[in-house]
Amino acid sequence: MLLCIHPFYANAVTLKAAMDAAVEQHPMLKISKMQVDGAQGELQEQGSYAYNPELSVEPQRRRLNGGGSSNDYYVTLSQGIELGGKQKYRELSAQAGLEAVRLESDSMYQQVSTNAARAFVELHFSKRELVWRNQQAGTLLQLHKAIFRQMELGEANQLDVNLSQASLTQAINAEAQAKKQHAMNVSRYVMAVGAGGEIKEIQPELPKLLVGWQPLSDPVDIAMNSRPDITAKRQRLAQHTAQADLANAKRIPDVTVGLMAGREAGDQLISLGFTMPIPVLNSHSGAYRAALSQASAYKTELEWFEQRVKLEVQEALFSHTTAMQSLLALSKVEGKPSSPDNIELARMAFDAGELNIEELVVHINQILESRINSAAIVKQGWLARIRLAEVLGHPEYILQGIKE
Repeated sequence: MLLCIHPFYANAVTLKAAMDAAVEQHPMLKISKMQVDGAQGELQEQGSYAYNPELSVEPQRRRLNGGGSSNDYYVTLSQGIELGGKQKYRELSAQAGLEAVRLESDSMYQQVSTNAARAFVELHFSKRELVWRNQQAGTLLQLHKAIFRQMELGEANQLDVNLSQASLTQAINAEAQAKKQHAMNVSRYVMAVGAGGEIKEIQPELPKLLVGWQPLSDPVDIAMNSRPDITAKRQRLAQHTAQADLANAKRIPDVTVGLMAGREAGDQLISLGFTMPIPVLNSHSGAYRAALSQASAYKTELEWFEQRVKLEVQEALFSHTTAMQSLLALSKVEGKPSSPDNIELARMAFDAGELNIEELVVHINQILESRINSAAIVKQGWLARIRLAEVLGHPEYILQGIKE
């Protein structure tokens, strides 16, 4: 019912399909590709020479003191010359920027994939809980009507009616909260996969997690060597370092070489000139200090980020291990799956006089809470697996260690 208020990717009925749909159509990935194109253009621009040749033509007509006039002209060709390796540093900065944007695009790809998986898992379990809450509210509503009719016939008292009414009110509130949560998860899923187009309903299906799955090597090493956001930040540091070197090189003034040919009063003129600004009023030392400070600050930021990643990996690994242990314990406790008709069986026992109203309400709520708690353990296992794959920089780990 609630799924019909939002658009969905029509075939995204499995976790893998949802992740594939996200990386194929999410707008953020399209934007990141555009940013790569922009960084390539910046590299092309910065790899070009900074100065174009300049051509100056100056015609002139003069009156001579001895009488008559002279038609003169001056043609000047000048060329600026960068000194101090400025072009090299500009190109290094742009190259590092391009690599950083590419790596940031890879990081966005991984983030979109893991976000889609997380939203899919949330949607799967909220839909299951909504079904159970609907069943609970429907069963207690029928019970309340039956108890009310029995009271009219003198077969039940007001206390029984009050108990059934209180239980029904609680179930209606829980059902409303489940509807609200599921509607939120629908919206989050739509945004996570970047869906659009026709309104379609999906039936999210999850495989079974294998509790014994673990990364093949040291998780910290995997993260430090695999995560593109770490490498992107290292490239940004290289970019800031090149910009600091460029700011330092700008303290050396550039030279302009000019070649002039002309005619003046019938004489042919040829001259060669050099122009160089004198860095007296502005030596660009402030810009160098600012760029050097930014590079130093970014280096410290990178070191702190790498330390945080190590802590995130340790935390995610602990959470994953704990969640898998809970799943293992759950499988031992539950043994064989319980009958989906347990609530109906409890109601039949009540109709047969084997349970009173209070015992029936307790049975209904216990059965439902047992289902919800079991589902919560499985859900936490999935979220822990997704988080571990996220911090390790390997979204494909989400689909490893499963049983179809």
